[in-house]
Amino acid sequence: MEVRELRKKELKVLRNALRFFGRDNFLRTHVFFVVEGERRELFVCTKDAWELRGLANLRSLGVKVGEIGSRRLRLTLEGASMLAGNRKRVFVGEKGEMLFLYGRDGFASSVLDVDRDVRQNDVVFVVNKYGDVLGLGRARLDGVRMLEAEEERVVVENLIDRGEYLRKEKLYNAY
Repeated sequence: MEVRELRKKELKVLRNALRFFGRDNFLRTHVFFVVEGERRELFVCTKDAWELRGLANLRSLGVKVGEIGSRRLRLTLEGASMLAGNRKRVFVGEKGEMLFLYGRDGFASSVLDVDRDVRQNDVVFVVNKYGDVLGLGRARLDGVRMLEAEEERVVVENLIDRGEYLRKEKLYNAY
């Protein structure tokens, strides 16, 4: 297993993803590195922690935020929580929050609000009314149409949620 800094193409993919989520400034305060084995796992740590890299196991210095390729970044749930910013969010009420955390899809009746940049088939951040990331989903409708849909219609397909940690012990899968 090789631990290394990002290659030029990987850095470009990361910068594009950070720009997409409105988190361009994240590179000023954090260091990203790759642990390459069977997959190219992307980790992040603070610059202060990076200075300790000679004293500790690098994987223990950071948090896995995803898997990176030469064309795209697939986020883990922790990566999504860190990088979510204020884009592609679907806000759900308490009942919707509970159901989503139990692995259920999101119904129109649970949706409180939607960021206007959400389009059909986008991967979205499902958040509670406080903005805490509950998981990742796939939008079945555009944001505006979600708010107008009939109550029993599924508007967000559950891809992964924080409940996965307990149900299936999937701690670091990227989606």
